[in-house]
Amino acid sequence: MILYLHGGAYLIGGAHTHRAICKTLMSTAQVQLCALNYRLAPEHPFPAARDDAVAAYQALLEQGFAPSKIVIAGDSAGANLALVTALRLRDLGIALPSALVCLSPLTDFSLAQLHKPEGGDPMLSHAWLEQSRRDFLPSQIDPQDPSVSPVFADLTGLPPILIQVAEQELLLNDSLRFEQRAKQAGLDVRLEFYPGVWHVFQAHAGLLKVSDYALAQVVSFIREKGLS
Repeated sequence: MILYLHGGAYLIGGAHTHRAICKTLMSTAQVQLCALNYRLAPEHPFPAARDDAVAAYQALLEQGFAPSKIVIAGDSAGANLALVTALRLRDLGIALPSALVCLSPLTDFSLAQLHKPEGGDPMLSHAWLEQSRRDFLPSQIDPQDPSVSPVFADLTGLPPILIQVAEQELLLNDSLRFEQRAKQAGLDVRLEFYPGVWHVFQAHAGLLKVSDYALAQVVSFIREKGLS
């Protein structure tokens, strides 16, 4: 079972907007997939989405899925959610999934070290990230709080992590910095860098060969970790 957490800056999106990624993963890996329509800001700020993801994971366990047969995956804000959900599960003493897959993750809500791609990022803007931070984070939450910015968290004990990041995207440094922190924590972490493409290019599965290739790499990773 893949528990998939869609992107959209915690403000928009759902299972329907990420059908290409989810369908490709399901058909290629031959696994079941749950695409979670978690609650969105501004009506439901942090920690609503994280609570929904934790509840969904627990529901999968109650349905008989072993933790070793579950992968939590997501893109952009959904990849942030995958990481903070895993940290929350760990802190609650709940058995962790076999692996995490993070496509272009947001790992630092302070937005202090964003990349500035020469050609710009056609999928993401600084203003959009600022709106996400403003609408999603309650005023009392420091943007560098580890519960929302996993690059600052104690990552001890997290399962293997695959990160895919593009060259032409604002969040490139978020992935590079998180990989470094994960390695320092002794985690099994793999970062794949894709030149010449943009934020969550995997959403163009079926249209771009590089998108299909990247998702095939995700499938290889989860098979390696024993999911299928």
